[in-house]
Amino acid sequence: MASKQKIAIIGAGGFGRELFHLLDDDLYECVGFIDYNKTEEELLKPIIGHEDDMDRLLDEYEFSNCALAIGDMKKRQNIHTGIGKYPILFPSLIHSSVQSFSKDIHDGAVLYPGVVIMNDCQIGKFTLLNSGVTLGHDVVIGDFCNINPGAHLAGRITVGDYTLIGVGASIKEKIIIGENAVIGAGSVVINDVPDNTMVYGVPAKAVNTS
Repeated sequence: MASKQKIAIIGAGGFGRELFHLLDDDLYECVGFIDYNKTEEELLKPIIGHEDDMDRLLDEYEFSNCALAIGDMKKRQNIHTGIGKYPILFPSLIHSSVQSFSKDIHDGAVLYPGVVIMNDCQIGKFTLLNSGVTLGHDVVIGDFCNINPGAHLAGRITVGDYTLIGVGASIKEKIIIGENAVIGAGSVVINDVPDNTMVYGVPAKAVNTS
């Protein structure tokens, strides 16, 4: 049997604890969490340090893989940029129950249990597809997005970078959703959504956040 690859999880909150359980035990050995000091009573692995001390961590724990378990999408990108100088790989982490007919899943993407991806889809780097998300054919999702549990996207949808789609939202076919958009939980989107826009409701309409 091939030796396991050592991996560290950046982020010890709820996302990090969930991601720990997504790791393939036959492929990865988790050396611990990288985060600021906090209570460890719910963690199955220790907090080994913070990303500001990456030189020591890499030397001491000898890992070559990291998983970014940071819910805030912009912070996720900032941390990735900050440690980009190090020889670290960011594998896509895909639960064994995922059904995918597409292979274009980029580095750092995380796919939770029950995700279904039909043919010719693209999943951007460091994008999260949470439990029960379904994607129709030819869906393109950008980088650093959060697609929350039970969201359903029909075919030929495009989603821009840094976009959040809420729990149970439904997106009609051929919709274009811009960058940094927010789709409210339970919303039904039947029209395109511009960049930097929040929509909510059935049908979804723009929300004034000023």
